[in-house]
Amino acid sequence: MTDSRTLNQKRIDAVADAMVDLGYDGITRFDRVEPEYRVLMTIRESYDANDHVYLLGVCAGIVDYQLLGDAQRFWAALEEVTLEHDQVDSIDDVQAILGAFMDASVNQRLNQQKRLRLSKLFEGSFAEWFVENHTTVPPVRIWEELATALDNQMHKKTIVFAMKVYDILSLVETGEYASFPTDIPIPCDLQVERVAGTAGLVETDDSDVVIDAWAAVADAVNEELETPVSLLRIDSIVWQAGQIIGESDQASARRKLVDHFKELGIEREQADSLAAELTVER
Repeated sequence: MTDSRTLNQKRIDAVADAMVDLGYDGITRFDRVEPEYRVLMTIRESYDANDHVYLLGVCAGIVDYQLLGDAQRFWAALEEVTLEHDQVDSIDDVQAILGAFMDASVNQRLNQQKRLRLSKLFEGSFAEWFVENHTTVPPVRIWEELATALDNQMHKKTIVFAMKVYDILSLVETGEYASFPTDIPIPCDLQVERVAGTAGLVETDDSDVVIDAWAAVADAVNEELETPVSLLRIDSIVWQAGQIIGESDQASARRKLVDHFKELGIEREQADSLAAELTVER
């Protein structure tokens, strides 16, 4: 009997090959259609990129969970409450925006837990430390400080996702990603688990095994590409695919995936290959 914790190396190599065929530029196109990218771009254009906008994004990242898959509505709500605020120039502004954001219906599940997480960042030293230091320390230090402030482990989903938000803010502001290590773990949520299964990488939804599987895919991708690719980049592909796969049967999912990939400028042959490799099992 096959151990459900075993990674399927054949499938890992096949998925990695399909991603390698996209090239670095093709892989990074997915970030620009992530729900948070558009919203962060809008906020940046409205308030200019400053330390407090970065703080707002990171704090939103740590409460991006229990949304029933509706990340688009989550980030749209953050955009709405932020644009209703006159400025994002202080820690008090960020707290006020997040307070209004916590009243949004998309945040009603585990609302008190989310409020407690945010209060830890502001009642402790993290918010002030972040504003004073995030531009001068290595990004991995921010990752460490955030995990410590929340009494959590660095590999946990929302901690890593908050760092993806920081990464995308860096892309929005500078045109370049922050210098996180390429082996930063994938933020393991429902979509990531789903695609690990439909791609045939694993036979379990155990998050540790799923994280290991996508790490193996990233390792295989980086053996072939000249420019290193972070797992945060692969997360964008997987998350978007997971939303589509979760709403369709296998045949429909493949068609919709191909359409989505083509909309991003991916060539038809590459789109077909990636869609097929991500949906070998249903």
